[in-house]
Amino acid sequence: MKKYDRGWASLEIGAALLIVMIIVAWGAGIWQDYLKTKGWQAEARLVSNWASAARSYIGKNYTTLQASSTTSTPAVITTTMLKNTGFLSSGFIETNSEGQRLQAYVVRNAQNPELLQAMVVSSGGTPYPVKALIQMAKDITTGLGGYIQDGKTATGALRSWSVALSNYGAKSGNGHIAVLLSTDELSGAAEDTDRLYRFQVNGRPDLNKMHTAIDMGSNNLNNIGAVNAQTGNFSGNVNGVNGTFSGQVKGNSGNFDVNVTAGGDIRSNNGWLITRNSKGWLNETHGGGFYMSDGSWVRSVNNKGIYTGGQVKGGTVRADGRLYTGEYLQLERTAVAGASCSPNGLVGRDNTGAILSCQSGTWGTIGGKLKVTQLSTTGYLGQFDFCAIARMGNAEDAHYCQVVESPAGSRKWYKYEHKTGCIASCVTLN
Repeated sequence: MKKYDRGWASLEIGAALLIVMIIVAWGAGIWQDYLKTKGWQAEARLVSNWASAARSYIGKNYTTLQASSTTSTPAVITTTMLKNTGFLSSGFIETNSEGQRLQAYVVRNAQNPELLQAMVVSSGGTPYPVKALIQMAKDITTGLGGYIQDGKTATGALRSWSVALSNYGAKSGNGHIAVLLSTDELSGAAEDTDRLYRFQVNGRPDLNKMHTAIDMGSNNLNNIGAVNAQTGNFSGNVNGVNGTFSGQVKGNSGNFDVNVTAGGDIRSNNGWLITRNSKGWLNETHGGGFYMSDGSWVRSVNNKGIYTGGQVKGGTVRADGRLYTGEYLQLERTAVAGASCSPNGLVGRDNTGAILSCQSGTWGTIGGKLKVTQLSTTGYLGQFDFCAIARMGNAEDAHYCQVVESPAGSRKWYKYEHKTGCIASCVTLN
């Protein structure tokens, strides 16, 4: 009996081992299928990224692609083009795991040639199995995922669409990937590039950038933090507190409530530097400048002197103090001795250079001879430079004699006497 039992035990062990081997083989197949599915999902994500980059490229260059394509002749977009324009990172591989290369074929819509449509197609490399194509077509998230099974037709996931590759001027073979970018998809991409977003979009600075002038329709821009511009043209007033300009400011007029500070020159081409309220120009460093406080005089700020190596020219020049010259006094106009002049005290010269002065309304030389005249008459004697008593009568006879200039400085002399015998001597400088 024991021998028979050992035979049945061996049979049971063999059956158990066979079942274990079947389970292991089945599990290994499931694991391999799982790994393949994960790989195909990764491939689908890469294709989705590539198609998204192509979509953005088309939206950015919509007008250019319209000009370079027809309804049957495509404009072709390559991986290199997407990397060079920044829509794909520079490290993006040119081919997928099977060595297939992606390209986008962009054509005009046959019903509406103003609109574009595109097909992303892989070519070359090793064909994918049908199971992989069906899986990847379902996992592609940009556009409409599909695959090529017969080398001529792109078929969508779940066979939801079918398009001949020839409609896009594309060529490929069986076992390759296809992505349909419809007219609506690309129109939306173009709108993305044309729409100005109110908020920042990470990685998309172009969505916050204007590509043409903006017309506000006479409306305001309020609550602006800073305005950065190259130039500014204003048809009205510019009002502000302080202004610092490193370039040009152009406008018809500008009103500033406080100060205007410039790092360079302030220049007027055809106008004036106009000030009001007794103000003018002031050099802050040295405290000098010019201003007017009445309707007649241009005055120096803080009574500063005026210095020039050139000329100071005017109708008349008046010095309330002394008049100094570091060289010589040159009188350009000449006078003639004996000619009339006014007022007395003028100094001039004749044509030989001799100094003349205006004396009693007549030009006369300075340092001439003395002319002495003795007069015995009483009363007005005449005009002389000086008069004195030359002779008086006998004091015992109660004589007195007096000569006076009246009014003082007039050169008009008078003699008064009691009795007779008084003689006056008067001097004239010729």
